Amino acid sequence: MSRRTATTANALLGLLALRAEWSTWDLTQQLRRNMRFFWPRAESQIYEEAKGLVTKGYAKAARSYTGQRARTSYKITAAGRRALKQWLASPPRPTTLECEPLLRIFLADFATADQLDSALDQIRADASAILDVGRIVGPEYLGGTAPFQDQLHVRALVFDFLSHHARMLLDWADRTSTTIEQWGDPAVDREALALAIISSNLAAYPAPERITD
Repeated sequence: MSRRTATTANALLGLLALRAEWSTWDLTQQLRRNMRFFWPRAESQIYEEAKGLVTKGYAKAARSYTGQRARTSYKITAAGRRALKQWLASPPRPTTLECEPLLRIFLADFATADQLDSALDQIRADASAILDVGRIVGPEYLGGTAPFQDQLHVRALVFDFLSHHARMLLDWADRTSTTIEQWGDPAVDREALALAIISSNLAAYPAPERITD
């Protein structure tokens, strides 16, 4: 099993540990609500991972029916809680970034202006999707009505991360759009413009941490 797949299984174990029982639909809804922005997974994979937890003895499954409609619910086992603790005690993998719009900007010399605009529009759409959810979830927590109100102290940290990330994406897309527009001006020195961008970023870097034995 790859580390990535194992992490998805542990993410499900973490959700199962939060509540006495989860249906498969509840699990996918929770993953779709906000976890999709930092751990996106297809619903089909969620179903398979949940079944895998049962096979390993980390969860128990119960099947019920509402009319002709079947419903499977999952509960974490003692072995599952131990597995979750073991995973949390292990070092996390480094943060990764996968962004196709940025890849297209990276290859800007081979693209048209419209194609670059499309890439930046996708960045803005991604940011807006995060903020749209935040506009729903945030007031729920402030009003004390969120489904995981008892996890407020944790959820606020994730809310902070995603909110800053979304605003960063919007700011970057606007700055990049302005820069690309300037490329078409023969009076603009593109190299000088690029060096100014790099210089301003370096000036904002925090001081490097000292590494001591």
